[in-house]
Amino acid sequence: MADAEAMLGVYLHLARASNLRRQPMIRDKLLILAGVQAQEMGLDTISALCRHKILTHNGRHLVGQWPTLATALADDEFQSYLKQLRRRYSPEKTEHMLHSLGIELGRERDAYYSDLEYAASLLDTKPDLIASILAQDPSRLADAPDQPQSIGKPNTEGPDRKRTRGPWTFERVFNLLIVLGPIVLGLLVTVLVILWQALFR
Repeated sequence: MADAEAMLGVYLHLARASNLRRQPMIRDKLLILAGVQAQEMGLDTISALCRHKILTHNGRHLVGQWPTLATALADDEFQSYLKQLRRRYSPEKTEHMLHSLGIELGRERDAYYSDLEYAASLLDTKPDLIASILAQDPSRLADAPDQPQSIGKPNTEGPDRKRTRGPWTFERVFNLLIVLGPIVLGLLVTVLVILWQALFR
């Protein structure tokens, strides 16, 4: 279990599970470990994507002090923090966490052509979308549970965009009648009463 690609898969699976369980602090720690593991494997884009995801959720996170995790690894402060994380999330501990969550990796990695494709899928994206994700300012992205990433597409429903109403459907007309019906009926009765009094007084 302790080989590099296996540990990368473990960290990414646990980070995803922590995100789904709304445990952001644990998720970010596991993303750091995954990002460092990816960096050591030569998967620079996966490392950058892990850092980007952390800053998307928490713009003031420690990793924001360095432009990349490769740069962070050369800093004593980060190395000290990394040692703490590796002690807390040792291979034995992470394997136990996997089992407790019912996650069975098996030969999952064999279903992918490369470590890059495998890691990207665990980060809910594809290798060819990573560049467009990294091109975005993480502070501008919403802090929402991770979803399959079509990040990079422009937001066509921004606050400055005017929303156009759809066509008049039977349902819209019916709802309008429910709201305005009593008012119109009341006005009609009032007019009829006035006419009645004027004609037959």
